[in-house]
Amino acid sequence: MTVGITAGTGSAKKNTLFSVPLMETEEITGQVAGIITGVTANTISNSSAGWTAGALSQPATPFLIQITSGAAEGRLFLISSSANTGGAIAGTANTGTTVTVSSIDTTQVNLTTLGIVSGTDTYKIFACDTLSSFFGTPATSGVQGGTAAASADTIVAVSNGVPSTYFYNTTSVKWVKVAFGSPDASNVPLLPYYGIQYSRLANTALSFVVTGQVPTQQREVAVKNSGTTVVSQFWPTDTTLGTSGLSSVVTSGASVTLADTVILTANGVVSTYFYNGTNWKKVAFGTPDANTTVLAIGTSMQIVRKGSASGYTTLSQAVPYNLQ
Repeated sequence: MTVGITAGTGSAKKNTLFSVPLMETEEITGQVAGIITGVTANTISNSSAGWTAGALSQPATPFLIQITSGAAEGRLFLISSSANTGGAIAGTANTGTTVTVSSIDTTQVNLTTLGIVSGTDTYKIFACDTLSSFFGTPATSGVQGGTAAASADTIVAVSNGVPSTYFYNTTSVKWVKVAFGSPDASNVPLLPYYGIQYSRLANTALSFVVTGQVPTQQREVAVKNSGTTVVSQFWPTDTTLGTSGLSSVVTSGASVTLADTVILTANGVVSTYFYNGTNWKKVAFGTPDANTTVLAIGTSMQIVRKGSASGYTTLSQAVPYNLQ
């Protein structure tokens, strides 16, 4: 599938809320799919997995594990990296039978609370792109690099409500994080369940060809109870606000001042929506109905929840197409 990035003006950036709409498959040693035989707060085991120790935890080639049956079907987790090289988040490397889930995800949920049944429920493992593996370099993909964030295309990713900004540094010749010392960000994972904001400075549009497997399981993703969560559209087909299930994770209200909001971008234009308890409404003159507003392939959305409640709510979405 091809997904696009809106062109900037050359002097001003335009934003695209972007996501990767297919699941990336890759051959590994051991069982790509199998039966879960043990669960702890942050680990998932298969006593017959036969994985190579550490192979699923390499910083430059991260992997994901998805629960494919039972009460937690659709949950997708990043497998912990063995080191923090290139912006990966270090944790415990996988063994031959056990993977540790990254703190990115276990900050949100204790795996033992999800109803996973050992000996019954199943999993599948997928590969995960990184900033460098997906977006490449100015020479290979057309991204605009620079010596500073202001002179380059920038990417913003939000993890547990904390945004981080990245750009391709033409001096150090790598992706870096906008922070003291410009730390290497080459191996920052692009999680398919969350979205990112791509701010394009160059005055030409970009397109990226995405290959992989069509998602075949329902989707469950954590949304913060207050603040901003950027979630991917996820599915390789257009959907709509009215069929998205987003109304189940936002507080409705008679006006935008009372309700949580969802922010979308299309061709660099930002639009805000809220749910009034019956219909989605666009924040515009006359607050028109917006149930049929399209959530396009390869996009993402910002969910902005008011208040100060802690914790997370699960967004559940059924597969929006017929797999027969």
